[in-house]
Amino acid sequence: MNESRNMKKQILQRLVSFLAACLALATFHVAAQAQNEPVLREQIKVFSDLVTLGDLFENAGEAAGAPVFRAPELGTNGVVAAKRVAASAHQHGLEWRNPGGINEVSVQRPGRLVSTEEVREIIGKHAGGEEEAWSVDLSRGSKPYHIDPRVKAPLTIKYIDLQSRSGRFRAVLSVDDGELAVPDKIFTGRAYASVEAVVPARTIERGATIVADDLKMARMPRSRVTNAAIEDMETAIGMAARQKLIMGRPVRRSDIEKPKLVVRNSMVTIVYQVPGMVLKSKGKALADGSKGEMVAIMNLRSKRTIEGLVTGPGQISLSIHPGQPARTASKVVGTSGGKNSFVIR
Repeated sequence: MNESRNMKKQILQRLVSFLAACLALATFHVAAQAQNEPVLREQIKVFSDLVTLGDLFENAGEAAGAPVFRAPELGTNGVVAAKRVAASAHQHGLEWRNPGGINEVSVQRPGRLVSTEEVREIIGKHAGGEEEAWSVDLSRGSKPYHIDPRVKAPLTIKYIDLQSRSGRFRAVLSVDDGELAVPDKIFTGRAYASVEAVVPARTIERGATIVADDLKMARMPRSRVTNAAIEDMETAIGMAARQKLIMGRPVRRSDIEKPKLVVRNSMVTIVYQVPGMVLKSKGKALADGSKGEMVAIMNLRSKRTIEGLVTGPGQISLSIHPGQPARTASKVVGTSGGKNSFVIR
């Protein structure tokens, strides 16, 4: 009896061991299958013109090199529907059932930006050399572009056709990397020797006093800036526009003058100075005058024309020094002039 029980027990133990071994084998097989199962990446980064199944999937196997679609332009992003990816994978024998319910894949293609400012700088240095500054205006429609970010070589001028008279050019820009191919780019436009000049930032009306915000420094063709142009803004700040100044045109010395403190035919105050005394009278300006200038005025009492020094807005100053003839002024006492008033004769 005991032997029979022991035999059954041994058989049961062997059966349990066998079933455990089968279960372990099945688990290992499932795990192995899971490790080899293709897994879709929801975000990818590519550097070539084509996106492959190997870019899109982990465990793509032999289908990894199969192209699926064109990559976005350099420096841009794009998306592709997961259904399209699954269809392309199926065509190349890669079965993927989308267990995670992915809707789309984001595709990024990095790029190194070549700005139009960089293009102008390179062409300007090539045209003018190290000693002379040149400015470059690119043709309308010229745009920045991207190159492969793995390229470390600098941008250079491969060829340029520059017309000496008009400044028109056609330039071919290239990057000599040696390993990665970079397409040449063609730019056209106009290049010219340039200098910095003081120009109005906005239209300045005649007679207006110029302030700092009215001016700016601008680089422009050297042929447009004559020797008569002022060299710094401080020269013009506080001065008055002798004529209407147009925005963007170089300011010349002849375009500015001291502000007119006295205007022709306007009423002015005549300040008569003698040692220890200052007297005032009214007059009429016969000419415009800036501070420090001598102008002709008519004394309204005597109707005589005299000259005085402009010392402030609407103010003319006269002075008598020791030894100066007394006929330059005479004291008038009476009802017409009033006590302590002077008539300049």
